[in-house]
Amino acid sequence: MNQEQGATGPGIVVLSPSLQVLHMNRRAMALLNQLEHTAQNNGAERSVAAPLHQHCQDILETLQARLGSNNLEQFHQCRTIGDSPCSIFLKGFGLPDPRGLAHSRIVMLLSPHTPATMPEISRRECLKEISESSHLGADMPPVVGM
Repeated sequence: MNQEQGATGPGIVVLSPSLQVLHMNRRAMALLNQLEHTAQNNGAERSVAAPLHQHCQDILETLQARLGSNNLEQFHQCRTIGDSPCSIFLKGFGLPDPRGLAHSRIVMLLSPHTPATMPEISRRECLKEISESSHLGADMPPVVGM
């Protein structure tokens, strides 16, 4: 087993506001390569870089808006890219800098993501549960908005 396959921590990518990669660890490279390889094997024409780039653009827009309103709080935005069973959960952090956008940074944490399977519930069971729950609240007074 090589080091990338045995790694359990997140992949880390640090980007400048111009989306230049300032740092990328081996785990991030391995996850992105694996996702790209899976997409090519499935005949996908869409590049992995496109959804990653879009997520960074969204964070950059939020960074600009926050700096414009003098809000220097760190923030994060999450997204999942790729198709099951090989998808990646992205947690992107915007790190505003009081010196301005040019000094701000975007940090992306990449983790393998396996969607949880939902138990099979038939339409009839859902309707029955809704019906039962509406009867439970029949004797409750109506809620008045504030």
